[in-house]
Amino acid sequence: MKETHRFIVDRHEEALTVVEVDGTVFLDVPRWLLPGATRADDVLVVTVEAGADRTVVTLERDTAATARAQADAAAAVRRLKRRDPGGDVRL
Repeated sequence: MKETHRFIVDRHEEALTVVEVDGTVFLDVPRWLLPGATRADDVLVVTVEAGADRTVVTLERDTAATARAQADAAAAVRRLKRRDPGGDVRL
């Protein structure tokens, strides 16, 4: 049976990488399991093919999904800046 998941790389912490799994939970993953060029904010497609005696897990950088996520985040910042009156915050 084959299933697919989505990791979003939150940050690297020495030998570990913190990833968000399918938009629900955060997980610490050994950095050596990830593709070598993986950076913070990258989207990874994780494919799991489970068999009786062996499971194959493939992690692949999804550059198109990463670009879309970065564009969405930039658009959100622009929207927020339009509503920001500027100046100091007073409490």
